[in-house]
Amino acid sequence: MIARFDHRPRLTAALALSTIVLVVVVITLSTLLITSPQAASPPSVGGDNPGAAAAAPANVGGGGDSHAKAVADYHNHR
Repeated sequence: MIARFDHRPRLTAALALSTIVLVVVVITLSTLLITSPQAASPPSVGGDNPGAAAAAPANVGGGGDSHAKAVADYHNHR
């Protein structure tokens, strides 16, 4: 296909130059994207840790590990 443009050296030079410019721009933008620091998360409205209120307490029902007790009870009644 390059042979088709041999009789038009200006077109060949323009295509080569634009290809080089495009490659340089893509590499530069990729490098900036990879090396840029991540954006800080937005401040929360509901306090310091809004996820803490939604998390289940570690000791549901009190008196030890209730999950292990529930599993043991399930297996004992089968």
